[in-house]
Amino acid sequence: MRAFFDLYYGRGSEEYETNESFQLLFWCWALIGVKPLKPYGFFRFFQMAFCWICLLVSPVVFVVGFMQVTQNSSMTVILTTLQATINVMALPLKVIATAFYLDRLRSVEPIFKSLDGRYQSPQGRFAIRDNVIQSARLFMTVLASYFGYGTISWLLSILTHTQPLNIWLPLVDWIPQPTTQYWLHFLIEVLYVYFLLICQCLSDLYPAIYIKALRTHITLLAERVSRLGANSNLTDENKYQELIECVRSHQEILQISKAVGSVLSITIFVQFTIAAAVLCICMLNLFIFADANRRVITIVYYLCVLMQTLLTCYQASMLEADCANLPNAIFHCNWLDLDKRSRRLLIYFLHRAQQEISFIAIKMFQINLGTNLSIAKFSFTLYTFMNKMGVGDNIKHQLE
Repeated sequence: MRAFFDLYYGRGSEEYETNESFQLLFWCWALIGVKPLKPYGFFRFFQMAFCWICLLVSPVVFVVGFMQVTQNSSMTVILTTLQATINVMALPLKVIATAFYLDRLRSVEPIFKSLDGRYQSPQGRFAIRDNVIQSARLFMTVLASYFGYGTISWLLSILTHTQPLNIWLPLVDWIPQPTTQYWLHFLIEVLYVYFLLICQCLSDLYPAIYIKALRTHITLLAERVSRLGANSNLTDENKYQELIECVRSHQEILQISKAVGSVLSITIFVQFTIAAAVLCICMLNLFIFADANRRVITIVYYLCVLMQTLLTCYQASMLEADCANLPNAIFHCNWLDLDKRSRRLLIYFLHRAQQEISFIAIKMFQINLGTNLSIAKFSFTLYTFMNKMGVGDNIKHQLE
């Protein structure tokens, strides 16, 4: 296993493998207890159990905290807590689905290794290395964005002497000394929020990284297919075997997409169902209730919520576009120099390649940029409807 900075900067003399794109994901899954560490022991079992308890109780502590906030806080604080609460309520479902199907994600690693073995040219190895580097940088960019929201939240809380998200911590809240109670609650809440942000980041990011790996191999396959028949030094049998390898690579890519799609469809569906509501609440808070400080947090949170589905939808749309290039590459290859047997196989391959690789969230939502834009538009429609009905102004007038 490579060190983090080797992945991030692409250092090291050894050849890169596609499976190294997922190395940071599995490191963090082990950190939060989703992936058990070997060799098994008491401390590792305790760490795994503690992380799962923290994750499963997160909806409870956020909902109870939200109910307490509604009794004695301003509307902007209530909405800030509500938008985080709705997002957290879906988080355990996404992590449970990922943990349940983790072996299915692991099952594609030998297939990716087999695909890597077919590209030994400098161009092919560079493309695989570039995919690993970009995946590591994408991981750190998204994680830094999520942590940026958490950091801004607790910095503002220190300035206003409040709690970042006002979660419910019963044992801590019962401490009679106000100063001790505040700082202990603050410390635990900040650590807890960072833990949940890591869980959220992994659940939102792994589909994009796996789809990006598929895109790399689809592009490599299209380039390889375009060179069929171009080398006149090869015999007809060698050209036929080369074509068979291309067909086998395409079948393996379809096998990977089926395995990965069955996992990410669940987590993306859960996020799709809550995204519109969360974005609508963010806009209500931003344009009606929030003061200058809360607007900063709301804008950062709004961008993070958009990113939760945008990355996967973008990679899925780009994968569809890459798949559309494969039939063109087959059609424009030098098929005139192939024998009759190879031409028959090439026609079959052309027919199969026209089937694009797409993902559907629980057979309801197409995972692409169109669906992501529709959800954003729907959230804006909800906000416009509530604004025209005067919901925000009525609440604001009652509070005044």
